[in-house]
Amino acid sequence: MVFRRNPWEEVIAGLGTAPVAVKVLVGGLAFGCVADTLEPLRPIAELLRLSPAVWEAGQVWRLVTYGLVGRGGISPWSIVQLVFVYWLLMQLVTWVGEKRARTIILGGIVVSGIAAAFAQAMSDQFGGPSCPAAPFWLMQGQNVIASVGIAAFAATNRYSTVTHTPYVFGMALPTRWLVPLQLLMAFGGVFSTGDVGGFVGVLVATAWGWTAMIPKRRG
Repeated sequence: MVFRRNPWEEVIAGLGTAPVAVKVLVGGLAFGCVADTLEPLRPIAELLRLSPAVWEAGQVWRLVTYGLVGRGGISPWSIVQLVFVYWLLMQLVTWVGEKRARTIILGGIVVSGIAAAFAQAMSDQFGGPSCPAAPFWLMQGQNVIASVGIAAFAATNRYSTVTHTPYVFGMALPTRWLVPLQLLMAFGGVFSTGDVGGFVGVLVATAWGWTAMIPKRRG
């Protein structure tokens, strides 16, 4: 059986009362997007984002906070991303419960952040590519949440079709295509930006989300 899913219709129709953790997370992501547009707020967001300061200055809190603050400014694209992330989070809460969902998301943020920081530090050490203008851009904020959430959703809904996603102009896509498409976009991103750390972070976040849901996978 094939299930056709439309995140926008489901969000508008109502997904139930969002847990406090989901509201706080989406609010933090929205704040980061706004901070990229409003100059007075930008230093706050920058202090929380993943950067070389993790290993250069010991600012280890960034390994957690980067996934709680969005990026990208105020734009239609950011709105689409945030709605999609909210929908993914609510699917995860419905599937495994609030406590397990928090563990999956926060665990994915931390593990991906550590892997990304290590990869970028090694790349810098040995003269590899980097993205100094916007470090870890591929995985900052909503991107790491989406990577975990897409993989978790795909692992549990392999036979559904999803429409109105941020991919391929919102065209209907088989759910099983979402993970390869996400990784393909990250692969293109690392070549265009040199963001090795961000690419590694997306890979790890995707693997984390998928493996976290294997015991719950249907069929």
